[in-house]
Amino acid sequence: MKKKLVLSALAALAGLALFIFVALSGDDIPRSVNGLCSGLGGALIGLGGSGLIIPLAMRTMSPEERREVERGETDERNVYIRARAAQDSWYWTLALLWVPFVAALVQGETLWMVLCPAVIVLHCAFYMFHMYRWSKKL
Repeated sequence: MKKKLVLSALAALAGLALFIFVALSGDDIPRSVNGLCSGLGGALIGLGGSGLIIPLAMRTMSPEERREVERGETDERNVYIRARAAQDSWYWTLALLWVPFVAALVQGETLWMVLCPAVIVLHCAFYMFHMYRWSKKL
């Protein structure tokens, strides 16, 4: 458990270091490298931050609430619903996720960098819709 917390903290710090690098380098680096470092920094901060926050939130719960959360994550029906919803939403947004991401990496244009997070939000909205749809079907 401590190893996961240490890795999460290191990931968050590495992401922060990438953001500081981008901020301090300014126009000294190409725009594509700037976008790549910013994207990787944001991803590392997100992964590391969630790896730190979730265990802290679980510690504040009562033992009964923790058991309920663990049961909800491992319940066969919930697992099936999440898997089907992920599969359905992935089919809808596979190309939408990769086209702007690759274009942003290759071209380094602001338009593609802005479209990437918008498409990710769209993907999450599709995922939540399909979770609702499959929970009503089952």
